[in-house]
Amino acid sequence: MPISARSPLGILPYWKQLETNNVLVAFSGALILNQNLEPIYSVQIEPKDILEINTVLADHPLLGVNYYTNNDCHARDVENKWVIYERRVTKIEIHPFDEVATSSPHKIQIIGEAEEIIEIEVLLKKKFPHLSICRSHANFLEVMHKSATKGSAVRFLEDYFGVQTNEVIAFGDNFNDLDMLEHVGLGVAMGNAPNEIKQAANVVTATNNEDGLALILEEKIS
Repeated sequence: MPISARSPLGILPYWKQLETNNVLVAFSGALILNQNLEPIYSVQIEPKDILEINTVLADHPLLGVNYYTNNDCHARDVENKWVIYERRVTKIEIHPFDEVATSSPHKIQIIGEAEEIIEIEVLLKKKFPHLSICRSHANFLEVMHKSATKGSAVRFLEDYFGVQTNEVIAFGDNFNDLDMLEHVGLGVAMGNAPNEIKQAANVVTATNNEDGLALILEEKIS
């Protein structure tokens, strides 16, 4: 099943290709949908935190800032070059900023140059230790409810499906996969993952482009 930092709309094309009729995990675990695409788990950022985060981000005008709630996305500035890039890659419609619509999102996505992303990550983690703040890419920072992590999503799904942790295999290739890979019975890092993720995994496979996931599944299932 796909567990992604993307919104449901961003995951759906791949979910349909899998034809597993299984659950879908969006926003790194902030929203989980069943096979009928109905929410079975949802946690959102508190409005008070949103206001304070917006105040911090006001000092960083070059960053692209997107607010995701269910299948809706609003941007602080729809003309920001990073927001335009996100829209082009994901094919998702991004709406202009709306104070009401962005008051309690599932995720804030912050996009920018890698150096500034690291800077804002350190700043936000210090100011908001009760939130889940993690890079999903060198240029992407995700801010969510503390309970919204891929590891937490896997724990929820273990109970939901009645499976044991040692029966679970997870694949990951970036920093927001870390707690999931550390939790499951077999954590597999893709060959294109950062070194920190490779070191935390039980196994390192080939890259995404080299069918690394398929290699492990064929080995374990055959």
